[in-house]
Formats: sequence, structure tokens, C-alpha cells
Amino acid sequence: MPSATHVLSILSLVALPVVNPLPSHREGLLHDAGITMRNRAQFMDVSMLNFAPWSITELHILCSRPNTTADYTCNLTFHAFDPNSVKENKLTSGNCHISWSWDGHTHHNADLDGSNPVVGFRPCVNDQRTFIKSSVPDFWHPGNFTLQLIHHYHDNENFSYPWDYPTTFAQANILICEEQALQNRMEHRLPGSIDAPVVGCID
Repeated sequence: MPSATHVLSILSLVALPVVNPLPSHREGLLHDAGITMRNRAQFMDVSMLNFAPWSITELHILCSRPNTTADYTCNLTFHAFDPNSVKENKLTSGNCHISWSWDGHTHHNADLDGSNPVVGFRPCVNDQRTFIKSSVPDFWHPGNFTLQLIHHYHDNENFSYPWDYPTTFAQANILICEEQALQNRMEHRLPGSIDAPVVGCID
């Protein structure tokens, strides 16, 4: 179970990037139909709220390096849409961009308490008290990684004051291909839609 400090940190994501813990990997792959976020005791029961999955489209990842002795610079871009945001919210989607360095060999997993991600939460779009952010907690190679997304928004249809600004958490395990031989430029595109189920909610 996450500590009270960890939960309070999640509620202040505008100022402090925080990620949620992920399960360990199985057979060297992140992608597993049974994978969900652990330590969800502090979350509301999202099954009672009938959240639809987020839609991730136009996903593009490029990891490149100038030569074989240099680290890669990885850039990930995608469009995220949250279909659960009520009509009063203008902010229901956003274009996300995340970048990080990779040595070409390390298979990196965030710690179980959510610390030490590849990249902590970065803003996709901000509109005063409403925002969408994205994170890469785990990364094995350009064809296999995990995305996490959060959406903080106003909803007085499903929540009552003073809990009418919920924060929802979605996750997508991305498996494009098996690990490949290293090249100076490694690039993948997924033009279709990827589902990112909502796995938690705090209000």
C-alpha cells in the first residue's frame, strides 16, 4: 500500500511529478493482458464509475544517436483523448511529447513505490485547474514500454463538491515488436488507436 506521503504527492501533481507503481515484467516483456497497477488501495473503485478507456493515437517514437559510443536520445509523441470528461470541460485531449536518454542496453523499470521512472509526469496541456500529463515509467526498448496518463478536471455530474475535481489515471502497455539489433536510428509509428484503460481515480 502506498504511504500517505505518496498519495498526497499525487494530489499535487501540478508542482511535483509523481508516478504510480507498476508490476514486475514477465518473460522479458511489458505487454501482458493481466498486467495492472499494484497498490491501488488508495484509489476509488473505478469499476463503479464505468470509465471508458483513453484513446492514444498518432504514436511515434524515435531513438537516435550520432555514433555507437553515444547514448540515444528518445523522443515519444502521441495524441491522448479522454472520453470520460464531461461536456463542461474544454480540455479533453492533448498532444504529448516526452524525451529521455537511453544507453541502448538498460531495461528500466520504475520502483514499486512509483519512484525512479524513466520519465516522470510531463504536461501535455494545461488549462488553469485542468490538465493532462503523461509519463514513461518503464522502458525496455523502442518497441516495448509503458505509458501512464493522468487527467485532472472539473466534474460536478459524477462528483459532489468539494470532491468535484477528480484525477484519473490511465495506463497503456505498448508492445510494437520484440527487441531488435541496435541501430543508430530506431523508429516506430502506430497510426491506429491504442486503448489505455483507466486504472485509478482520486478526488
